Amino acid sequence: MAPTFYHHWPELVTEKSGSMVQSQWWGWKWLSIVLTLPLLVAVIIFAVQAQSKACKEGLLAEQECRNVTRLLELQLAQTRQHLLGAMDEAATCNQTVVNLSASLEMEKAQSLEQLTRREELQREVEKLKEKLQGAFEEVERLRKEKEAWSKEGETSFSSSSKSLGPLMVLMCLFLGLTALLA
Repeated sequence: MAPTFYHHWPELVTEKSGSMVQSQWWGWKWLSIVLTLPLLVAVIIFAVQAQSKACKEGLLAEQECRNVTRLLELQLAQTRQHLLGAMDEAATCNQTVVNLSASLEMEKAQSLEQLTRREELQREVEKLKEKLQGAFEEVERLRKEKEAWSKEGETSFSSSSKSLGPLMVLMCLFLGLTALLA
């Protein structure tokens, strides 16, 4: 057969002896004193250290460090803004330099072209001067020939040469202008 277990509820003790209650009370009292005493000592040590000069100086130094850090962060942000502005200005200046360099090269090329054209025109002017000088020499030669013929005394020739005189001047001027324009 199976064993039977009986369970009994503990009986409440309503009557305790006075010495037993008092010993329990002193036990709890001593236990609370023992547990709170180190805690109290730790709080006192912490309070003394927190009120110490070194701790106060440390707190002041920490606050000052935070203030300096905030100031440096603000200055760093401003410096970054100035740097970005300077970089934008530098990029603009570099673009302007590139544009001006290209413009300068173009002006140099045009100036060289104009110089070459000027030299060509000077050579043409020299050639035209030589032609004009030749035309003047031809006019002078013809004038001398006319004077020589007029001294010979031929009346028919002299009357025709007098009428040819203005025609010869016009012809010489025409040849000279043609030479200049050519």
